[in-house]
Amino acid sequence: MTGGVVALILLLGFVFFAVPIGFALSGATLAGLLAFGDAGALTALSNISWGATSEFVLTAVPLFILMSEIISFTGIGRDLFLAIERWLGRLPGGLAMTGVVACAAFGAVAGTGVGVAAVIGGVAIPEMVRRGYTREMSTGTVAASSALGMIIPPSLPLILYGVVTETPIADLFLAGLVPGALIIAAFCLYIMVAVSLGHGIEPDAPRPRFTWAERLASIRLAGPTVVLIVAVIGSIYVGIATPTEAAAVGVIGALLLAAVSGKLSWPAFRTALVNATRTSCMVMFVLIGAMLFGYLLGLLRVPQGLSDWVLHMGLSRWAVFALLMAAYFVLGMFLEVTSIILITMPIVYPTIIKLGFDPVWFAMVLIVNMSFAVITPPVGLCLYVAKSCLPGTSISQVVRGTLPFMGLLAAVIVVLCLFPELVTGFIR
Repeated sequence: MTGGVVALILLLGFVFFAVPIGFALSGATLAGLLAFGDAGALTALSNISWGATSEFVLTAVPLFILMSEIISFTGIGRDLFLAIERWLGRLPGGLAMTGVVACAAFGAVAGTGVGVAAVIGGVAIPEMVRRGYTREMSTGTVAASSALGMIIPPSLPLILYGVVTETPIADLFLAGLVPGALIIAAFCLYIMVAVSLGHGIEPDAPRPRFTWAERLASIRLAGPTVVLIVAVIGSIYVGIATPTEAAAVGVIGALLLAAVSGKLSWPAFRTALVNATRTSCMVMFVLIGAMLFGYLLGLLRVPQGLSDWVLHMGLSRWAVFALLMAAYFVLGMFLEVTSIILITMPIVYPTIIKLGFDPVWFAMVLIVNMSFAVITPPVGLCLYVAKSCLPGTSISQVVRGTLPFMGLLAAVIVVLCLFPELVTGFIR
């Protein structure tokens, strides 16, 4: 265990000095092997690196990232928001609820929280302020709701969790539906109650009226997004396609949408390819580093030692679970979600299994917990994206706006703990 502690301290030191996380993990592994391993162990590094990136299911990662990049320039995010508003806009807090539902729907084709915040926030936040919503309510709603992009499939963090823990990704995707629906319902209920009581909105703020003809016409606006979601997610659930094949379907569908909308041009497509390549390479470097670091920890028997230590502490498994959730919350304040999952799973996962927790259920509770990571300073990226959508807004205003939603996310975690069948009941 001493060697493992030294390796973890070395990793934290690299991170503190702003070394990119992939290189920090690899550097800590190399230093640890030289200090505590043997020369023969070094020969395994190339095989581990190859094995970490040659999994067929990982092909879904760059494909889903490319799909998200293509979708970002099609304009369907704005069309989706306008379509949903025609159905919810008349309700108390209808425009804010539109932002929540739009984030959820766009998250089903984006897969990341930051992408959702950028696309939906650029449309929803200025419009909410123009309609009398406060800056806190406007930015906080979108920043918090953008986390739905990580929970509702396809989700990049869920794919990486599945790869590292060898959990079926199709099961993880299916398990994300109920937690996502719970969060949407909780957020919308809070908004409706808060606005009805006069919080988060100026007095006498106008509510738009839409005719049934306009609402029916909105189906055409939302239709492309719905078709793409059904094609990607539906093909997985009915067994027509694997997650990797569904990702390819998503890319083709996104290209067709871009072509139909007249937004498909070579400069735009080239930009999408470059951005997707850059992001995919970053993810793969982190994945390689995490696998190498996990190999070092395995040699030093850190996961086994941690499991034995936890089991001999005499704590109940729920006490251990609560400590893990608190630790993940703190990590989320300083690290990005994918990095947290890739770094911690080789250490935490064996303990979770020994304590008798279901790996799919734990994945969903973990991802809901990671929703805090995108809206907690100083590294909550969605806070800064929401802030940039409304010039003149301070980061403290955005943080204040997210606080009620953070409480709701915590409540959803409690509900999933009390009723785990909400996750596991749909995949058995």
